[in-house]
Amino acid sequence: MEPTYYIQAGLAFILVLSLMGLMMFVLKKINTVKSGLHGKHNRLKIVEHRMIDTKNKAIILRCDDKDHLVIIGQNGNTVIKSDIDINGNEKNEL
Repeated sequence: MEPTYYIQAGLAFILVLSLMGLMMFVLKKINTVKSGLHGKHNRLKIVEHRMIDTKNKAIILRCDDKDHLVIIGQNGNTVIKSDIDINGNEKNEL
């Protein structure tokens, strides 16, 4: 085999890897824009999350200056405590 064949194969390999990297970069940008991670009007934010066990996770969500404790698992989601004030004041409404 001629040395030009190896050079051509190496350049083709580099071209394919660079196109894959470019495609990955573009897809990440598209996903970030469509998921709403960037912007001024983000109302929903995950404050903290902890694994309870291998199948369940506890998450504190913040929406409109109120925190909500949610348990997420395989069987569904359960709201444990809602409308928790950020300053620690709780509203007990019956």
